[in-house]
Amino acid sequence: MTAVEAAQAGVDAHAESLTNHPEWQRIQTVRGALRHVWDVMKEKAGPYWEKLREDVRFQGFWKTMSIRAYEAISVKAAALANRLRPGTGDLPAADALLKLSDATLTYSKVAAAEPANTPVAVSPPEADAEAPPMQRLVERESPTAYATREDSVRAAEEVTRSFAAWMGTSMGQELNTSDHRRVTAFRDAWQQLPPHDSGPGPAVGPYGDVAERANSLVTAAVASARFAPGDLRALQAVAQAADHHAASLSVTLPPGTQPPTTQKAALPAPRAATPTPPAGRTSGASV
Repeated sequence: MTAVEAAQAGVDAHAESLTNHPEWQRIQTVRGALRHVWDVMKEKAGPYWEKLREDVRFQGFWKTMSIRAYEAISVKAAALANRLRPGTGDLPAADALLKLSDATLTYSKVAAAEPANTPVAVSPPEADAEAPPMQRLVERESPTAYATREDSVRAAEEVTRSFAAWMGTSMGQELNTSDHRRVTAFRDAWQQLPPHDSGPGPAVGPYGDVAERANSLVTAAVASARFAPGDLRALQAVAQAADHHAASLSVTLPPGTQPPTTQKAALPAPRAATPTPPAGRTSGASV
């Protein structure tokens, strides 16, 4: 069992007590959605499935999807753990969520840093439709807390700049008035963002939502093969900037808060899937 699979199993043991928390519901949605993407591709490929899995372009697509899914899970797990500790006092569940956040963040950071164009075996998510594959042990890079409020504001401004850049693309202009459900969800999440100088507490969830919705839109757009690669990269940049900001906010203590005195046990470094980056295709219409 890999580190992420072990962390998934650990937090699933507390699923009953977590069911009503929106962060947990989002985690479950992301896990199920990743499996759904895999199943749909397998169904569409039919007898060519095994050959498709060996294609570096497919490997790159799956790597990207796995990275984005794990980034979203990491942010949500950390946010829920931080809320549970001072609130309900459910320390076992909070610890399990922190382990899940650590393991999934390790995967996303390391997989993103892997060199491209190296064919590898691509494995499906778990049979229970909830976890992407992990394949080799590596060191992790933790998110860095913001030292000052100004640092946080600059990061929030970077998210806005990325969004403005995407809106300037053909894809952004075309989807600006779209009523497609994924576009609407992304637009609604963006409109819920707090002011740039908001503290870590109220801002983690909204920026995590923007990252998740943007990633969902990227997934659908890539599958449709109707948008230019540059437009897709611009939207991915929005998702990445929002996700990194949410991750840093999740480990930034509010002003006046004392850091915890206890230390988490060190996790073994998990193995990360290493397919190559996806190849984009032509421009087009709505997702």
